[in-house]
Amino acid sequence: MNILKKFGLSLTLMGLAFISSGCNIMSLPYFLLMSDPKHEAELQSLAPKDKKTEKKVIILTYGKLDLRPELINSDREIAFTVEKNLKALNSANGDKVSIIPSRKVEEYKSSHSDWQDRDPAEIGKHFKADYVVYLEINSLGIYELGSGGTLYRGRADINISLIDIKNPDESQPSRNFTCQFPRESRMQVTASDQSPMEFRQTFLDYVGKRIAWKFAARPTRDDFYAD
Repeated sequence: MNILKKFGLSLTLMGLAFISSGCNIMSLPYFLLMSDPKHEAELQSLAPKDKKTEKKVIILTYGKLDLRPELINSDREIAFTVEKNLKALNSANGDKVSIIPSRKVEEYKSSHSDWQDRDPAEIGKHFKADYVVYLEINSLGIYELGSGGTLYRGRADINISLIDIKNPDESQPSRNFTCQFPRESRMQVTASDQSPMEFRQTFLDYVGKRIAWKFAARPTRDDFYAD
């Protein structure tokens, strides 16, 4: 059976189910075309109110961490995963938001040894950005406490700020964000299931997803991934 026939059969079955449920057939097109319900950005949307303009954003991560070898450079990875997830949400929402590639931000850090002493807004101005998403990483870990490294439980403690470069009075103050992955109510992941680097990748992508929700609307079906 080709794709068109399968699609037609699916629509027919959906229509029959819709009618048999007692619903008005005239509302079927709306039912089929209805978009997924969404949660608004948890902190502040980066999307411009004027659809003709575009907002430019940089993601700046900072953290003086005494990390285990498997978490070295995790600040860079978090910046990348936030960028990736924000881009996906902005694309799905039709938001005109341009994100400075994390690679360029890292190049700036490498060429400015004193970047940590600079005001994040100054760095944002260098990139001609409208917003700086500033992530101060307090702590990270991938093992369940007390498990002796036999069980994984990703934990993150991060302060999140949003700096509005052109309207500093409208900036969002630092707010603490914590998460753990997987949740304690879910199946545990053991060291025999995944290597430390494999779990690290999954965990940091989860952190990036959760932080991206702070700045863009997301489908309610993603509640499954929330703490």
